[in-house]
Amino acid sequence: MKVAVVLGHRLHDDKTMSVVMERRLALVMKLYKQLPLDKIIVSGGVANKKAGISEAEMMENYLIQQGIEKTIIVKEDQSLTTAQNAKFAVPLAKAMGADTLILCSTDEHLHRWYLNPIRLFKKQMKTTEMQLIVYSDGHIKNL
Repeated sequence: MKVAVVLGHRLHDDKTMSVVMERRLALVMKLYKQLPLDKIIVSGGVANKKAGISEAEMMENYLIQQGIEKTIIVKEDQSLTTAQNAKFAVPLAKAMGADTLILCSTDEHLHRWYLNPIRLFKKQMKTTEMQLIVYSDGHIKNL
């Protein structure tokens, strides 16, 4: 089972998406068209209290508007950091029986030296039961 995880980004006070979140959603849409995904985990909590909506809910609404079936989308709406994205999303993927986890985010996020998402997701996975793949700016990278 192939499960993609798209990482959120802080919403604006007026409940609109940041350019970064829009780019990440465009990535997962492109991936969805290229590769049959069984599930998409949208990961992000209410990082901006003024917005009053979780990043996951905003992403879910967007993906549904773009034609992705609601049954494919799984919301992880507790995380407020990249480390928490990994902490909460990996167990969801494992519970679904995922054998492949595809981490979707932008290049600048995936390659930062502190709180590196790739390192955090690998650490959370701890086993080789799932293969971790990175999808960023239109490129798939097996790890």
